[in-house]
Amino acid sequence: MLALMRAPVGRGTISAMVARRPVRMAPVAAFVAGAAGQLAYSFAGPGDPIALTAVVLGVLAVPVVLGALLGARTPHNPVGPALSWVGAAPAVVFAVENWGARPGSGPLGVVAPGVWVWNLAGFVALCLVFPDGLLPGARWRRAAWLTGAAGVVVNAAGAVAVDTAPAPVLAGAAALAFGTCLAALGTAVAALVRRYRRGGEVTRQQLRWLVLGAGTVPVLLAAGWVAQSFGASPAVAYTGFLLAMLLAVPAAVIVAVLWYDLFDVDRLLGESLSWLATTVLSAAVFAGVVAVGGALGADSRLGVTGAAFVTALALQPLHRRLSELVGRLVDRDRYVRLARLRAFVRAVRDGEAAPERTETVLRTVLDDPGLRLLLRAPGADHVERSGRPPEHTIPLRSGDADVGVLALGTVSARRLRRAREAAVEARLPIEVARLQLQLRDALREVSASRLRLLEATAAERRKLERDLHDGAQQRIVAVGMRLRSLQRTVAPAASRELDVAVESLEATIAELRRLAQGIRPSLLDDGLPVALRALVADSPIPVELAVADVPASDAVATSVYYLVAEAFANALKHAGAGRVRIAVSGDPDRLRVEVADDGVGGATADLPSVRDRIAAVGGTLEVHSPPGDGTTVIVEIARARTGR
Repeated sequence: MLALMRAPVGRGTISAMVARRPVRMAPVAAFVAGAAGQLAYSFAGPGDPIALTAVVLGVLAVPVVLGALLGARTPHNPVGPALSWVGAAPAVVFAVENWGARPGSGPLGVVAPGVWVWNLAGFVALCLVFPDGLLPGARWRRAAWLTGAAGVVVNAAGAVAVDTAPAPVLAGAAALAFGTCLAALGTAVAALVRRYRRGGEVTRQQLRWLVLGAGTVPVLLAAGWVAQSFGASPAVAYTGFLLAMLLAVPAAVIVAVLWYDLFDVDRLLGESLSWLATTVLSAAVFAGVVAVGGALGADSRLGVTGAAFVTALALQPLHRRLSELVGRLVDRDRYVRLARLRAFVRAVRDGEAAPERTETVLRTVLDDPGLRLLLRAPGADHVERSGRPPEHTIPLRSGDADVGVLALGTVSARRLRRAREAAVEARLPIEVARLQLQLRDALREVSASRLRLLEATAAERRKLERDLHDGAQQRIVAVGMRLRSLQRTVAPAASRELDVAVESLEATIAELRRLAQGIRPSLLDDGLPVALRALVADSPIPVELAVADVPASDAVATSVYYLVAEAFANALKHAGAGRVRIAVSGDPDRLRVEVADDGVGGATADLPSVRDRIAAVGGTLEVHSPPGDGTTVIVEIARARTGR
């Protein structure tokens, strides 16, 4: 065992692995020797029947075989040989005890009374090296030697404490054996605690598995001591201890080393420990009530009934409270993560955090960078951007509504449990984010609809302008020309009437041109800069015009033109301005329009006739008009809406 605990840790070289092969095979050889001795003793007659011996050896072979397989699977790790010693050591111990009890057994008879301590050899070694070797540092190497020396001391104390020894010698040997055994177990427990505190998440999960399988071993060992002190035979007193050590511990070790993230170990360990604590405290409550009833002179049957009633009342709240306390100790990370998630939920509820951060918070809390929160709008399916449906999802529901799914990047039973708990805790921000998504989609659709209406209106205006120019206007011009031609052939009196008719037609043509200009400035066909220069060409005050040739859709250009026209007209009519500055510029993200004057300011109007038009093309309008400091109108339109 000492050679095992001194085995170097790490992947190592081929030569180092070959050098460790005898270490891996030593427990197998010890088990074979112990099994042969046990069978020989049974065939000799005084021992247990052959069938019972075979069953016992079969149970002992479980950790030996599993340890050998684990050693072959992970040859660099000493956990495999340590696990084999869990079954090999009891096989040797039983053989030594049986043969040592026979008369004339010689040295075996001297060793046999205290050899029981070596049943713990594999368990202690396993605690010292699990999950990846002995802890670094000289003191842990010394601790490994001291645990081996403790076994020798306890074995020697058992050899001294024979029936013929004086009472003080017996008491001293028992105290020495008990204290030394507790010291060895304490060293093993200290190694586990130190490794748990310094280890990462994987190491902690593996240690939880070991605690789940081995947590009952010390308890059952202590219960065996107590039972033996009350007269129970060793076979009865220590059966539970041996079964836990030979079956539960190997199963937990195999899962911890090879499939540590396969099951929800935190839940299993928490529930096991909470039920164990509940059982112990319930028994204490039952015994206390019975004792109080006996002290008060109550009938024994009445006292037992009352104790059962009180225990039943206390069982559920006691278990709930213990489950919470054990969970905080065993699965501390879960409570820390849930606390962070609940703090975020409170911040969302109080308006201090944006619900859109829910996915980011869940990724952090669940330690899953690949997690995605896929929300479903009412009456629609969620959209998977990658084009591939997520493989591992948790449905999200709010009442009868299907809210969406929580898609996990990596999956295990533990992650699934935590993700389900997180989804329940984050119901509020998830639902708010879903409603905001729905509202955003509705607003986007409204904005798109307004833009489509505006573009359709602009198209109709262009068509009407062309119809007026190419249709009615041309026909009126043709009628006027025919009247002029006819005027040369009529009398002077009739010629004057024709002059009046032609002038009326010319006035009608001018009116049609003004109407067409009001529907849509025809100069926009030559671009926004040309149209704006024509707009301010006859201005009675200086105008500073800086218009970049910014690409824009017809709807955007028309909206900007009417905005500048109204702001310019207000500056001339109401502001008493002496100068106006008009600037149109653009960058990769947005189009910016600014109209500023140096007038009296204090304007209260917010250009209602063009605000809706600007909003329809996805723009924002701001009016700054402090009294005495002029008026500035600023419009910004997102580049995505400019049409290019």
